[in-house]
Amino acid sequence: MILRRVIAHFRKQEWTAIAIDFVIVVVGVFIGIQVSNWNAARADDARARGYLERIAADVDADIAGYRNRIDFWNKVSAYGAKGLAYADGARAATQWDILLAYFQASQVAEFWTTQTTYDELKSAGELGLIADLKLRERLAKYYTNAGNPALTERPKYREHVRGTIPLDVQLYIWGSCYSSDATGEQEFLDCKSPIDEARAAGIVEAISGDAALMAELRYWMSTMHVASLIGRDRIASATNLRKAVAEHAP
Repeated sequence: MILRRVIAHFRKQEWTAIAIDFVIVVVGVFIGIQVSNWNAARADDARARGYLERIAADVDADIAGYRNRIDFWNKVSAYGAKGLAYADGARAATQWDILLAYFQASQVAEFWTTQTTYDELKSAGELGLIADLKLRERLAKYYTNAGNPALTERPKYREHVRGTIPLDVQLYIWGSCYSSDATGEQEFLDCKSPIDEARAAGIVEAISGDAALMAELRYWMSTMHVASLIGRDRIASATNLRKAVAEHAP
C-alpha cells in the first residue's frame, strides 16, 4: 500500500509527498523496533523475577535447613559429650544410657545448599537477566562459599563404633530410639534398654576403653561444634541475601 503510493508520488515527482511517505515508513519501523524491544525487555524482566522468586524460595529452604541441622548437631554433640565424660571418669545413670550415647554420637546430618535455580540460571547463561550487579555478586559469593567439609563429613568414629556395638543392639536403636521422615529430618526418641546392665557394661567398656576410638569421638565432637558455628554464620548470610532478593522480587 505505502509502496504503491510512493511509486505514484515519484512518477508525478511530488517530492513533498515522497518525503512525508519516507518519514512515515521510518517512524513506523522505529516504533515497531521499540515495541519489539519493549516486549523483549518485559519478557526478560518477567523471567528475571521468576528466577529471583525461585532463588528466594531456595534461600528460605536453606535457612530452615541450617536451623534443623544445628538443632540436630547440638543433640549429637550432647550425646558425644556424655560419652567422653564417662570415659574420663564421670558417673552414669545406667550403662545403657552411655551405650546409647556412644551410638547416637555417631549420627550425621549432612547439609547441602539448595542451589538448583542458581545453577540453572548460570548454566543457561542468563545471569545477565539480574540487572543489579551487586545482587549478582552477592549471589555468586553465597553459592561459591556454600560447601564446607564440616557440613557433610562422615567420621571414622561412625564406622568404628558401629563395628563395635552388636548388630542386634544397633537394630533396636534404629527401630526404637531414632526416627526420620521423607524430608530427611531426623529425631532422637526416648527408649528403654533392650539388654541387661551387665551386657551393656561390657559393650560400654569396649568402647570407652578404646583410646583411639575416644580420640575419634573428640575429633567428631570438634567437627560438630565447627559445623554449628558455620551454620549460624550461614543463616545470617542467607537472611541478608533473602532481604536483598526480596527487594528485586517482592
